Amino acid sequence: MKRTLAKATLAALLVAGAAHGATTPPPRADVLYNAGTAALDRGEVGPAVAFLTAAARLEPRARDIQINLKQATIDAARTRGVESQDEIEVAHDVPFSTTELAWAGAILLLLGAGLGIAARLTRLPRGFAIAAVAVVLVGTTLHIWLLARAHAEAVHPEAVVIVPQLAVERGPDEPSRAPVILGAGERVHLGPTRGGQVEIRVAGAAIGWAPHEGLWRVRETPRYTARYATP
Repeated sequence: MKRTLAKATLAALLVAGAAHGATTPPPRADVLYNAGTAALDRGEVGPAVAFLTAAARLEPRARDIQINLKQATIDAARTRGVESQDEIEVAHDVPFSTTELAWAGAILLLLGAGLGIAARLTRLPRGFAIAAVAVVLVGTTLHIWLLARAHAEAVHPEAVVIVPQLAVERGPDEPSRAPVILGAGERVHLGPTRGGQVEIRVAGAAIGWAPHEGLWRVRETPRYTARYATP
């Protein structure tokens, strides 16, 4: 009965995914890579970092994507006046895509459940039951981490500065100070919006407000690829 229910659930998820894909084509890493490489060749480091960061989310172990993303990050830093290689910070993300991690979590949960049922029905040694619990806990922890990451991206989405200079200023009800200047290619996170302004967050802290036009959300970059490369 449990096996039948699991199969039915998986089938429903696949059908739902196919239906969604039929109306909204999923982003393609190769198209994003081509767009990012084209932008990099033209010296447009902001879009290059945005496109290649989005491509790396889909194919985090693709060597070409990682090489070009590193080069775009270095070029962006040098454009901002950073000359020392030691001062250039290249982001290192998890080497697995969200889809891969979700499947890994699901497989661990199914494996743990199978081990637990087998240990119960066939009276296997106690170690099998303990292993089943451990595997289920790992799978559950992985899914909780994915949900937390998805929530963080929904609340504070990652974005890339695409203009040569972006002035981040204090809000009208905050103490005045000189604006913080961000350069093309810098990766930030966004907070709430207010009119044409969006809150800019760096290292988990809000540093001020800047115009929407100077930023691309990483998850929205696929819709800009037509300007740089065709699928």
